[in-house]
Amino acid sequence: MSTFSFSGIATGLDTSAIVAQLVAIKRQPILRLEERKNLFEKQLTALADLEAKLKALRDAVDALDTPNDFAALAATSSNEDLLTASASSLAAPGSYQITINSLATHQKDVSQGFATLTDNVGTGSIAITVGGETSQIDLTNPVNTLADLRDAINDAGVGVNASILNDGSDTTPYRLILTSADSGEDAAFTADFSGLSGGTSPVLSNITLATDASLLIDSIPVVSSANTVTDAITGLTFNLLDADANANITVNIATDDEAILENIQAMVDAYNDLFSFIHSQSGETGTLRGNTTMRTIATRMRYLFVMPMTGGEGSLSMLAQVGISQDRYGQLTFDRTIFSEALQQNYADVRDLFVERGTNLGKAYLVRNSIDDLTDTVNGLFKISRDVISDRMDNIDDTIVRYERSVDTYQVYLERKFTAMESMVAALQAQGAYLSTALTGMIR
Repeated sequence: MSTFSFSGIATGLDTSAIVAQLVAIKRQPILRLEERKNLFEKQLTALADLEAKLKALRDAVDALDTPNDFAALAATSSNEDLLTASASSLAAPGSYQITINSLATHQKDVSQGFATLTDNVGTGSIAITVGGETSQIDLTNPVNTLADLRDAINDAGVGVNASILNDGSDTTPYRLILTSADSGEDAAFTADFSGLSGGTSPVLSNITLATDASLLIDSIPVVSSANTVTDAITGLTFNLLDADANANITVNIATDDEAILENIQAMVDAYNDLFSFIHSQSGETGTLRGNTTMRTIATRMRYLFVMPMTGGEGSLSMLAQVGISQDRYGQLTFDRTIFSEALQQNYADVRDLFVERGTNLGKAYLVRNSIDDLTDTVNGLFKISRDVISDRMDNIDDTIVRYERSVDTYQVYLERKFTAMESMVAALQAQGAYLSTALTGMIR
């Protein structure tokens, strides 16, 4: 771009300002294009917000769209001092009698006492065997302290943790303690310090053996290497807290009505949040006012939630029948009392209103499938909308580049014209001055 800077040397006109104003007028289409691009950028942001709220609704119905998901289960223990339990969607309602004979334990060995943390334990190698696999740890410093030995074992990550206990005695209070990283018989270890020389090697004594937990589930013996038992019964986790061979613990697995209510409430809240956003974006100042993507989403979601379900296995076809209805503002209301009563009176039909089960395609399943289609990253409506807007923004950028070149050319043209004008006026002024001087001389 030109650096035209003189201002009416001959004419007295502010030619720089005149050129700047004319160029500014020429740039008006560019400003309008930039404003349009800014609007498209706002639309992309608003579409991202809309998609996030739609995905939040999908996440909410995900907790309701299959029989296992819908049937939120709660596990209760008759003696939570000995055992607590939890159930996932893979569990089945039922009751179990459990007796805990013993807990799983970690192996723990302790060494003789050392006078200080800096006592030399020697140089060489240590062999630690866990589960039949031996690992070698090398101590290569000329002098290796008790603290160095602890750190080397911990850094090796061989399934044994090392610590140092100060027992408070006067002469040799520091003891090396080795503990298996996991509980259970498979985590048992041996530590061989015979490869060390030149110092005082630890001599270990066992404090606790590595043992598996032993329990009875409905009189069937079960062993576990950990006190958190996750693989004995599908979908159930038992946390063993204490052992009592004489205590019979009852664990009940039953439908958790309160959890189902909370999942329904989460779905209603996500729907209302989505439509509050749609309403705000549809107003006079809404960035997405008139946007076809938003209108499509609003129409489809409203239809799925309000219209009757066809082809269901149960006797229920509308959410309003279980206390989920739409008010005059387009928001859903949830009557928990009506829903609870329906759940108690006819659990199966309420479930089938939401879930996919064989040929039964419930509301939650249909909503999730619809949202998955809308948000598909290849052919979804959001992907298509973003691509269209991005193409338009690219076209604007290309147009702005062409306009900018035209404006630059126009500015150079103006500067040359004004330069020529100033030169002409300056020449005429010089001629006038010459003639005036000549006439003055002739008169004299």
